[in-house]
Amino acid sequence: MCRFIFYLGSPIKLSAIVTEPSHGLLHQSLHSICPGVSLNADGFGIAWWVPEITPIPCVFKDITPAWSNVNLRQLSRVVKSGCLMSHIRAASAGAITTTNCHPFTYRNLSWMHNGTLSYHTQLRRDVLNLLSQSGFELIKGTTDTELLFALFITNYEREIGYVPKPKEISTTAIYSTHHSFLEPEEEAYPKRHDNAQIFAKVLKETIHQVHALILKYEIDNGIVMDEGDAGASATLQITKTCAKLNLCVSDGSCVVASRYVTGPTTCAHTLFWSRGQSLECDKGACLLSGSTNTLKQSVIISSEPLALDFKCSEVPVNNMVVANDDGYFEILPIN
Repeated sequence: MCRFIFYLGSPIKLSAIVTEPSHGLLHQSLHSICPGVSLNADGFGIAWWVPEITPIPCVFKDITPAWSNVNLRQLSRVVKSGCLMSHIRAASAGAITTTNCHPFTYRNLSWMHNGTLSYHTQLRRDVLNLLSQSGFELIKGTTDTELLFALFITNYEREIGYVPKPKEISTTAIYSTHHSFLEPEEEAYPKRHDNAQIFAKVLKETIHQVHALILKYEIDNGIVMDEGDAGASATLQITKTCAKLNLCVSDGSCVVASRYVTGPTTCAHTLFWSRGQSLECDKGACLLSGSTNTLKQSVIISSEPLALDFKCSEVPVNNMVVANDDGYFEILPIN
């Protein structure tokens, strides 16, 4: 089981969620406190936005454990942003490689996941058949998370009516030291004021599609009995297996994060949220200070609290947190 921490609000240093809290990302990678795998040593990744330079997020990933990576500690001291995504990995589907580390990015969007897609191997072809060309081309690794991201991108582009421009064939190839082709920076999607609501709608659709595929697989293979029409009731009938879909997507100005399971709600991974004006940490203790009644607030969404005494609330199972940098915040049901 992986862990992640997301932050959106007034600019802070990366260290405020990685190294400074007593239970920040580094500590969670070594000593997770919530049920599940306590050690998350199969790599890590961070993504952050610097909108005054580019809408495309910057990403740093490595397959080393977060607690032992000197570069992560150094970057945490100086990277400052109003939107930060951080993730530690305990590999389930996919080899331990940099391309399989979260967060995954495409254009100006970034995506991460805590959980598993049940029957990933058996259902991978079915999901691939649902993808647009954009979704298909963004896949570089072998994880269930990136596959889910491709499905989200497919649904998102259809929802906003986005038609990608044909890619120009460049006569100048750029290669890395490992002789692999490095693609030029992608264009951002058109900026929209309602992206938070659109993300919520598309993530809900994506989750329902996945739930329907898992349920159909179990019905077809006699694992569960069909309690009705699989297509229409897929989001209502629980599955025997428990796919855990704690997903988080952002464009740097808004976020949607889900806490969802296809099976019994008791098997859900934890997810917490907290709001306030500014994140402050001192000797490991952290709080989001300031009034919660002000219009613009910072939001933290995390798999585990940043500290034992950190004030936060648990996201209800099968719900999603929706927020943007203008102060909009809502928790919505997925079913």
